[in-house]
Amino acid sequence: MENTIDIDFYQDKDEDAFLDAWEEKYGELEESEIDALYQAIAEDIHQQVEAQEHKLGKKYVYKEVFVGYSDFNNFNQLYLFSQKKN
Repeated sequence: MENTIDIDFYQDKDEDAFLDAWEEKYGELEESEIDALYQAIAEDIHQQVEAQEHKLGKKYVYKEVFVGYSDFNNFNQLYLFSQKKN
């Protein structure tokens, strides 16, 4: 069975900033819709990284909404995002 790739945010304020921007552009989300959105983002960024179209540490945008600067945690198989570049 293939490992599932997920996403998370370094801080709650990073996640809040992303969700606020997303909802401003696309409308309010239910909890189940947020989970589906995060899975879609995880799949998209993973494909971009694998295809060398996105470099970790750079600004990542999904469907015209800034998600954050990307990082990857190998242990947890998790893409992490921060609103500010470290």
